[in-house]
Amino acid sequence: MTVSERYDPVARALHWGMAATIMALWVVGHMIDALPKGTMRSEVIGLHKAIGVIMLVLAVGRLAWRVARPQPPLPATMPAGEQRLAKLGHMALYALMLAIPVDGILMSQSGGREVAVFGLTLPVMVAKDEALRDLFRAGHGALGWVLAVVLVGHVLAALRHHLILKDEVLRRMLPGNR
Repeated sequence: MTVSERYDPVARALHWGMAATIMALWVVGHMIDALPKGTMRSEVIGLHKAIGVIMLVLAVGRLAWRVARPQPPLPATMPAGEQRLAKLGHMALYALMLAIPVDGILMSQSGGREVAVFGLTLPVMVAKDEALRDLFRAGHGALGWVLAVVLVGHVLAALRHHLILKDEVLRRMLPGNR
């Protein structure tokens, strides 16, 4: 496989770093309600928010990087329908990486809570409104589950390419010089 057929090191680092962080945020997000009220829970929520905002910034950067440095082409042997499905899956992942943290910010702010990233407080975009908070909370949870389903499909597709089709689709995103 030539270098031009692989994702560049920045794209690979963003992909794997964000994948691990998204999974951790998803798990922690589902554990928050089980934590007892108090300082530890508040600290976990604050950290979840801060990392979510950082992920939003990284997602914007990742999208800009992808526009500036397009991905390697899919294999010519890949059917057109599968290529369209792969593109739709990637578009869904990018949309969710943007929508979920924005929803989380709006959920917090509509609940009357600030969103701070390690001491820097974000500007308020929405006033306190409990009905709106409930809507954003439901959306945050639903979008998280949609992301989980899309990610499972993404991983299964990558594994299919690697284990069954034995093509280069997964290898071009793996770390190192494979």
